[in-house]
Amino acid sequence: MQFNFEREYQLQINGKRVSVIEWGDINAEPVLCMHGWLDNAATFHYIAPFLESKYRLIAFEMPGHGQSEHLSPDADYQFVSGVAVIDAVLNTLKIDQCKFIGHSMGGALGLLYAGAIPERFSKLALIDSMGALTASENDAASQLKDAIEQRKKATGNKRYFADLEIAAKARAHVSELGWQTLYPLIERGVMLTDQGYQWSSDARLKRASWLRMTEAQHDAILDKVVAEILFLKAKNGILNQFPIENRTNRLRHLKEIDCEGGHHFHMQYPEQTAKLIIEFLE
Repeated sequence: MQFNFEREYQLQINGKRVSVIEWGDINAEPVLCMHGWLDNAATFHYIAPFLESKYRLIAFEMPGHGQSEHLSPDADYQFVSGVAVIDAVLNTLKIDQCKFIGHSMGGALGLLYAGAIPERFSKLALIDSMGALTASENDAASQLKDAIEQRKKATGNKRYFADLEIAAKARAHVSELGWQTLYPLIERGVMLTDQGYQWSSDARLKRASWLRMTEAQHDAILDKVVAEILFLKAKNGILNQFPIENRTNRLRHLKEIDCEGGHHFHMQYPEQTAKLIIEFLE
């Protein structure tokens, strides 16, 4: 097993099992860590060793991701509902305020939560993440139509893999990372069946959202953020195709740093990434 951690347990959130991985002293200052879309807690595998001597790192896996339980068949995955999961995790663990590290989707949801309930996060380190995808109000009808039509189609069958190396190499075809680097993420993101390894994530996560916020709604949430923000932007990441200057300009206490690498640069260059995060959190 390559994915190393100190503690694993499950929380009951809205009747579903949410898996949690921890590193560091349980009595140390807590830092909530949140992974990206279709990833899992192993996204922090490489940076955790540099942080665990100072902090209690708490990495939870969103429903339908990693080893967390899937939503029931009558439920639906909606991006913005992730803020309720963050709130429930903090309340269940009895954490009134903490610092936060989020990658991609995790960073976007953490930022929205920081706008909705500003007192819960004192600092946020965002790894190639600067909020949610938005849409024009003029696109609302077409967005709804696409979501309706998509849900009429049968969910595609998942692939089976003879071993984890084959699964990691398959994921590497759609990633900037080599399969060896991806291995802990794959190890955490599969389940073993009679037919071989299969992705553990819920296939319904790939469905289109019913609606997206408008940019004006998103701006109104960012305007409420009072926490200090460290924005680590990948030089070869996904944000280069989106205009985000309006968002970074709205955040009052933001420091932006360009980082070498792609969207998962924290896995490519963990020591450099961890150093920047430690300097910020301290």
